Amino acid sequence: MHKRSRRKFLELASAAPLAFWVLPLGVTAAESAGTSASDQYTDLSSLLTPVRDEHKLPALAAAAMVNGKVMAAGAVGLRKADTPQSVTLEDEFHIGSCTKAMTATIAGMLVEKGKLHWKSTLAEIFPERVKTMNQSFRGVTLELLLTHRSGAPANSSDYGFPDEPMIQRRLEYMDSVIDHPPAWKPGARFLYSNAGYVIAGAMLERVTGTVWEDLMRERIFEPLGMASAGFGPPSQPNAVDQPWGHVWEDDRFIPRYGDNPAPLGPAGTVHCAILDYLKFADLHTSLGTRPPGLIKPETVRRLHRPPRGGNYAMGWVVVPRDWAKGLALTHAGSNTRNYFVVWLAPKIGLSLAVATNCSGASVPQALDKVAAALVRRYAV
Repeated sequence: MHKRSRRKFLELASAAPLAFWVLPLGVTAAESAGTSASDQYTDLSSLLTPVRDEHKLPALAAAAMVNGKVMAAGAVGLRKADTPQSVTLEDEFHIGSCTKAMTATIAGMLVEKGKLHWKSTLAEIFPERVKTMNQSFRGVTLELLLTHRSGAPANSSDYGFPDEPMIQRRLEYMDSVIDHPPAWKPGARFLYSNAGYVIAGAMLERVTGTVWEDLMRERIFEPLGMASAGFGPPSQPNAVDQPWGHVWEDDRFIPRYGDNPAPLGPAGTVHCAILDYLKFADLHTSLGTRPPGLIKPETVRRLHRPPRGGNYAMGWVVVPRDWAKGLALTHAGSNTRNYFVVWLAPKIGLSLAVATNCSGASVPQALDKVAAALVRRYAV
């Protein structure tokens, strides 16, 4: 059924679009990690605390893994500014656009199963929409959507009504994009697009008959043992049971509860504990061999390969780094209330992630310091 005529309804009127930043191409020198160790891994508190204090962050967490083994981890600070509850290493941080690599990974799994193909087009997957779909979007492929080359705009604003099934809401969001001319000729250039990933999510839902959130649980979270993973704000709205997001106002970080509208899920609504996130990161660092059998190495390599002339693959920015002994993969994400960064170096087996429950001000620089310190210590 095609989208019916309706007024646009914003589920969260104050929600800002998902944001994306890439860390500087060079990794600068920073403080080395702390040396106090638990029985399992090095405690990073001595690294994180001065960075948190310098940048006035509510909380800061980080972890590094080498060849599937956690080498260092830590979490310092507060779940919510001006409250006494401290964060723990088990606390859940919002990963923002780092969700995109998860959506692309599911796409790769479904390609392996023959449910669809990298060259599957919107016209093929949604034939009932061909008549109203803008002609330029009919030939847009899954691959173009996942590499931000589909011509879809950065965002749209029709999220459907909250009482509708989520699959329907994503179709309505998709229609608000594909029924109009693309921002650029599909395939002609890179344009970072949350909308493109929502449309890709709708394709996954169509070929499986399963809502994206359940696909994530069934194909990513449960097989990898990511028990902490979920969607939307990590905490309950009237509790301090998990980290709150914060925004920079009046020279300080102010708590701000909420997330972007739920239909944006495939573009970035996941939260999880940082050690759970590294289980997903290591799946990519190991090229699908840890754990074995979840996705083929050749599929992971395909996910890591940018189009000619670009550096954005499918959910990953791919850049050469001497310390990585070849190519490194990175991504950063924010829902404008939180910030998360990941770096992978498959040649040396290194995965690292850094998270905070705030966004704005000097947050990217703060997380870059921590990432650089972990690279200095573990990129050997």
